[in-house]
Amino acid sequence: MNFKMPLIAATLLIVLAPLATAQTGGTPTAPSTTNNGQTLVATKIASNFTTLAGSPDNALALTNALRNGTDVTLTTVVAPPEGSTEPPTATTTTFTPPTGKMGWGNVKHALALAQDALARAAVTNPTADQLKTALVGGDIVVTNADGTTTTTTMKGVLTMRASGMGWGNIAKAGGTKLGPVTSKVKMGGAGTPSVTSPAGDVSVGGAKAMKGITTAAGASSGGTAGLVTADGATAGYAPKGNAHGRGIVTAAGGSVTNVGVTMGGGKPSGTGVVNAGGNSNAGGNGNGKGNGKGGP
Repeated sequence: MNFKMPLIAATLLIVLAPLATAQTGGTPTAPSTTNNGQTLVATKIASNFTTLAGSPDNALALTNALRNGTDVTLTTVVAPPEGSTEPPTATTTTFTPPTGKMGWGNVKHALALAQDALARAAVTNPTADQLKTALVGGDIVVTNADGTTTTTTMKGVLTMRASGMGWGNIAKAGGTKLGPVTSKVKMGGAGTPSVTSPAGDVSVGGAKAMKGITTAAGASSGGTAGLVTADGATAGYAPKGNAHGRGIVTAAGGSVTNVGVTMGGGKPSGTGVVNAGGNSNAGGNGNGKGNGKGGP
């Protein structure tokens, strides 16, 4: 009895060892398709506002922050004076968007209108502080070529949006219209992925077109062929076989050849309803008399 117990325990350890390994090791989790898609959209939008934000990294950080409703942190790298051996210095500007989370379309509108507002104030390469002002409000002071200064007061694109204003009214408040401003922003662009069909043809962003629906026999339904049958023949073309059907057949086995209405421009003709013997009743006369008397 004492000899069997250790043997049983050892056997259980051997059996359970693979299960423990499977639970602790596991298969690596595949990347989320949703997250990859969100990253791609953010990158596409941000690529339109690299100059506005000061760098590609700032543009992407700004785009994601507006989307998620988190704090915006913009980093500005200042190069040392020419001839200096000092390293570049970096400063950060942080602010909280008053709008909270926004959809991608709203992010695009906000950045496009902010960029337009700065351009109207004669600011084409804004600093981080100037970008913040365009988004949340404040004064922007611009030094002119003659040494004079111009001050522009901005209500802030995001501040107006948070107050409940629509994008059209926000654009109007800035002296422009929404359509012309946002139409310059490309949601797609360089780096647009290609979608490959099962047959290996590129359908988006490539030179080839998709084959479309493929038949069971492997024939393509693309081009002018339209739909394709299971054996590879094109719908609308002559089929491979001949179907000499007799149409609707009577109970006596006769063919009804004129059931359909003739569309040649004259009066419709046809045999109409066919009886069990194969004779047409379409031309029959229905005579009847109603002589019933009603009573209380």
